[in-house]
Amino acid sequence: MGEDNTAGLRAVPRPLDVELPRPRLVDRLRCRWSRPITLVTAGAGFGKTTALAQSVRANLLAPRGVDAWVTCLPDHADGNRLAHAILHALGDSGRDPGAPEVLLALRRTAPLDVCLFLDDVHELPDGSPGAALLADVVRALPGTAHLVFSGRCAPALPLARREAAGDVVAVRTGDLAFTDAETAALARSFGRRPADDLCGWPALIRLSLTAGRSASWRYAAEEVLSNLSGPMRTALAALVVLGCATEDEVGSVAGVPVDLERLAETVPLVNRLDDGRYRAHDLWSGLTRTDHLRGKAVEVLVARGELAGAGRIACRAGDWDLLARLAVDLVRTTLSVLPCTTARRWLEAVPADRAGEPAFLLLKAAVSHAVDFGDPSIDGLVDRACARLLDAGDHEGAAAALGQAVITAHSRGDLVRLLDLAGRAQRLDTDSPVLRLVRHSVSAVAAEMAGEPEEALVHLALAPVAEVPRALAVSTTRFHVHCLSMCGRGQDAAELAERMLDDDLASRHAATARWFDGEAVEFQGDDPDSTARDEFVARALHTVIAASFGEITAELPGEQENPRDAVLACASHAAVAVVRGEEELARDLYKRHLARWPVDVKVAERHLRRFLTLGYVLNDELRDRWDNTDLGTSHRRALAAGRAFLRARRGDLRPTLPEEHALCFLPLPWSLELACRHAAAGRTKLGAWLADRVGPAVHRRLRDLAQDPDLAAGAAKLLATVPAPPGHPIGVEVLGPLRVTRDGVAVDAPELRRARVRQLLGLLVLRPVVTREQAVDLLWPDLDPAGAARNLRVTLTHLRRLLEPERAGGEASYCLRADGDTIRLSRGGLLTADLWSFHDLSAADQLDQAVALWRGDPLPDLADLCEAEIGRLRARHVENLVELGELRLVTGDPAQAGSLAGRALELEPFDPRAHRLALAAALRARNPQRTTEVRARVLASLRELCVRPDPATEILLRQTAVSS
Repeated sequence: MGEDNTAGLRAVPRPLDVELPRPRLVDRLRCRWSRPITLVTAGAGFGKTTALAQSVRANLLAPRGVDAWVTCLPDHADGNRLAHAILHALGDSGRDPGAPEVLLALRRTAPLDVCLFLDDVHELPDGSPGAALLADVVRALPGTAHLVFSGRCAPALPLARREAAGDVVAVRTGDLAFTDAETAALARSFGRRPADDLCGWPALIRLSLTAGRSASWRYAAEEVLSNLSGPMRTALAALVVLGCATEDEVGSVAGVPVDLERLAETVPLVNRLDDGRYRAHDLWSGLTRTDHLRGKAVEVLVARGELAGAGRIACRAGDWDLLARLAVDLVRTTLSVLPCTTARRWLEAVPADRAGEPAFLLLKAAVSHAVDFGDPSIDGLVDRACARLLDAGDHEGAAAALGQAVITAHSRGDLVRLLDLAGRAQRLDTDSPVLRLVRHSVSAVAAEMAGEPEEALVHLALAPVAEVPRALAVSTTRFHVHCLSMCGRGQDAAELAERMLDDDLASRHAATARWFDGEAVEFQGDDPDSTARDEFVARALHTVIAASFGEITAELPGEQENPRDAVLACASHAAVAVVRGEEELARDLYKRHLARWPVDVKVAERHLRRFLTLGYVLNDELRDRWDNTDLGTSHRRALAAGRAFLRARRGDLRPTLPEEHALCFLPLPWSLELACRHAAAGRTKLGAWLADRVGPAVHRRLRDLAQDPDLAAGAAKLLATVPAPPGHPIGVEVLGPLRVTRDGVAVDAPELRRARVRQLLGLLVLRPVVTREQAVDLLWPDLDPAGAARNLRVTLTHLRRLLEPERAGGEASYCLRADGDTIRLSRGGLLTADLWSFHDLSAADQLDQAVALWRGDPLPDLADLCEAEIGRLRARHVENLVELGELRLVTGDPAQAGSLAGRALELEPFDPRAHRLALAAALRARNPQRTTEVRARVLASLRELCVRPDPATEILLRQTAVSS
């Protein structure tokens, strides 16, 4: 109850002039609540948006669920932008973009139904990432979610199966056209007679009524325009060319002050949206001249980041000079995160005789780079584009071409080309911020490729990052973060990423920097904008990090043609070899790498430091080199981890390695070897920390190490003190008769026939921690202390056998922890209890699941021992039943709501909220007999309590009196 049904309706058009109520159409659209998909398709001017808006407002008056609205724009062809818009409409804008996140947001409204309106869906080209996102959502649409697609044509979505099952409601042109009665009703509201030749076309009927009965739609439109002042006509033209815009944006394009509120009041089919923007109907686009405003409109769209919209203007007008400027801007402002869908659409629109122009060559090169940075045609395309832009005197464009060339060369590790590009950058005779950034970036990349990341940092510190477009600044900052990490300054790298990059990008780069700085952080999802080069680097880093958890990921290709990528391949293969127990192979991998790329090759040696511990342990030459090198902070920590490990192998345990550093810098076989050596000396902290952080892989390896004579003592010590998770999930159910399950199957163990075992288990589920004294006082109050303690020990033994019958002798119990004077169950992980889930689900308002857990009176074996606590559980269950019933009532299921109210009243016959729910459910069900029975029950309860009904209950009682 209390849901905000207006969430996501920020851009629903409000009625203008006179909006004709259309109950017939609203009723048809109300079917959207009973079908998963509704398609509304018709040409411009058939009132699709108006009809949908009326349906939304009807739902506000008599809610059946939550509505959310997205008006599709050209930029929504980008899947990430469309996902962001949908998540924002659903009130979940903080999540990462993508189909899984959209589906999760749709599920979050359950048990309430949610209806997502996607208006102007024709703006999403077939095959675009945006269309693919919608297809993914349609395939996995939750049962409580409904989609309404509105546009000039039906989207190419996988609907055949749903249409065959009758799950699709189609509203076509004939449904949207005005009937004679509706036309007459609208005409009466204007005090005029309608034209006879408009075939029910709503926009033209309305336009004819505003412009005069005898006018054709073109004549009427011309009459409307002719009556506007010059500034008003210009404002309308500016709004038409912009699509949706604020008053300030329209004024900027028109070049004169504008009053869009007055324009909306004067001109039909100009809407003011709820978010404050205005929109002119597409019918006006064919009636207003906009060529003279095109340039300024593009400037506005570019300023607000809508390059796709600006490009659409250029393509529609066939203004290839404008599109060429936009193409350069697109490359310059996006670089390594080029929106390929938009770029390809522009290239397809360019006539063959213009495709060889430098701007389009540059755009083609950028698209090729995004697909395959190793494509040999890229350099030629970029060089031709750069040379022709210079010949034309366009140094800004040449700088953008150089930026693309640098990114491609860096992706390939081509130092020779980078040095050549650095020389070209210095010869450009303009000092714009973009060019200055390109110059410093080229020099920085060249320095890094030469093995001098410290020199690269000097150049990057001079780059005017704050003065250039966002995407260019992001690209430069990412490289800055990389260079800081290369210098062993992981903390600085993480702080720069968090300060300068967007949330998702910052979290990924900061997490990687912190991990290789020795901080065991959590990692986020993949980068949706990554290039093939980014993916190669990410796979190498992930392989090394996964080795810390004993995991083996897909390996990289072994042969690489440059030292930088050869290091990534060598380190990832060596980490996998160590995890497999093939340490000699790992040593050989480093030996072979150094034979091809000797340690004196600066760039190779600097990249080897990224995985310093691996090289330090596996190769004597690298160890000697780094023992006598001034290293950065992160690298010193990695070196300390390698030294501690090697000294431990020699029996020297004096250096104490922080647990996080053991995880971050050592593959799991090495960190566990170190933990076993420390455990043999009585120090189990590292082993316990690794088991808690890494999980079951630790105990699997410890059992293997227990067979190693050199490590057996330490491994046995850890197995005896650090509990291993059981091999299957264990469940304890106390919300009803006690049950214990393994893998979801109830067990019939002899221990369950012991009353004290059942009581102790129930008590440990009910209370987080129980002292031994509390347990014996509660379960054996009549025994002497020695006898009670003996009984407790025996009961604990039976309880351990019940929960973990397969546990080997000498190994610590995972489920049951008896530490000193306290006894507890290990909550979470593989041990679950319905009572714990009940509390969690109740707190998270997942009431249907919480209610489903209840099988009867809870903890029957403790009914006389823990009466107050069991009473509070019962009260919370009653509250859950009533709240869930209220939600079912809102979503149009009065039968289920009444059933839930009845269950609540069986447990608490005098609960006033349950009485109100029962009354409301009976009223909604329209069952007079049931209404009479519920009313009588409520009145009897009030009489028994000798109290008057509260105001809300009294209102319902009056309604039931009338109904019955």
